[in-house]
Amino acid sequence: MSMQKNGILCQKFAFLPFLLFLLVNGLFVFKYSSRTSFSSFVVLVLYVVFVSCFLFLTRRKLELFSEKKTKCLFWCLLSVVALIIFVILNKIDPYSVRVDRWSAVTFFLDYLFRGEYPYGASTHVSATNFPSPFPVWYLINLPFYCLGDVGYNLVFFLFFVLLVLRYYFGSYKPPLFFLCLLLLSPAYWWEILVRSDSLSNAFLVFGFILLFSKKGYTLFGNFWLSVLCCGLLASTRLSALLPLALYFFKSYTKLPLKQMLFFPLGVLLVVFITFSPFVFWDTETWIFFTRNPFMSQGGAGNVYVLCFMVVMGVVLSFLWKNMFQFFLVATVFIFVFFVLSQIFMTYVRTDGKYIFSFEVYDISYFTLMFPYCLCAMICTTKIACANDKAMNR
Repeated sequence: MSMQKNGILCQKFAFLPFLLFLLVNGLFVFKYSSRTSFSSFVVLVLYVVFVSCFLFLTRRKLELFSEKKTKCLFWCLLSVVALIIFVILNKIDPYSVRVDRWSAVTFFLDYLFRGEYPYGASTHVSATNFPSPFPVWYLINLPFYCLGDVGYNLVFFLFFVLLVLRYYFGSYKPPLFFLCLLLLSPAYWWEILVRSDSLSNAFLVFGFILLFSKKGYTLFGNFWLSVLCCGLLASTRLSALLPLALYFFKSYTKLPLKQMLFFPLGVLLVVFITFSPFVFWDTETWIFFTRNPFMSQGGAGNVYVLCFMVVMGVVLSFLWKNMFQFFLVATVFIFVFFVLSQIFMTYVRTDGKYIFSFEVYDISYFTLMFPYCLCAMICTTKIACANDKAMNR
């Protein structure tokens, strides 16, 4: 695909990632401003106007910056943001927050090092809330746990995703714009304030996809590496499978029959190996089968939603031709998946009285689309469109 055609695609679909970015952040603005004395509608309008103006001006100014000036601005801004995150983590008592993603990781590792079955730990919010991440995610977070706060992963994965973007695009302008978009996002600051690790996990998967694409790796040419990496990423969270399936499925259908059989079996084998210490933790009572993370992550699922999303995922996986289109379809797919899942969960939890209720509707899951949404927004600017090689991978 030529640069000219890429430019046309960028212009044609420029509104969609921007619209979804505003929609998700607008939900956060509306939900949490409603708990103040300010008018939620007025706050929401002011937010949309401010972000629209800021993005318009920033995009135009950033295109004129030299790479040297952009690099300096990038590292200065990132250093300030990292410092602010550290201050927030040290000032806010995590036990005062009614979101338990941090304690799901911390208490799991507490139990593990005490020799107790870790998936039996409950979080600080409720005795019925249990750890839901998969084993590899705890291993990744172990260094931050040893440092005294698993919330430090927020800083690490921010650096990780921005440096991967710098490597992928070959310029500091895309990661700087990505960082500016994050700073404009109330949803991102919510993740920091409550020490949520879900977006960090999304950054990890997103970074892997970018590195895989940048290196020119393919499912056919790097089969066993793909199996190993997909298996390890699948053993972090179930949500990691969404972008991975979109990225690999079309290539998977072109594999020889033997490799088509080995790929899912190999991924499942890697996942099983990571789970095996907990499966065989107690072979007398087999406690794993009465308390495991699949019960938490899959408990709110619906077979109709799942079937619809499988069909949608298969269709979308064949539609994208370059990375900009992948970012776009991944954004839409993840957004639709969580809209349908949360509507169903809200309907079930309210006995059909409400289809949408902020009391039980967890809008935080929409942040999982942010890496792809923000990168799609980058690709609609001259910052990325000028780099035709990055767009065509």
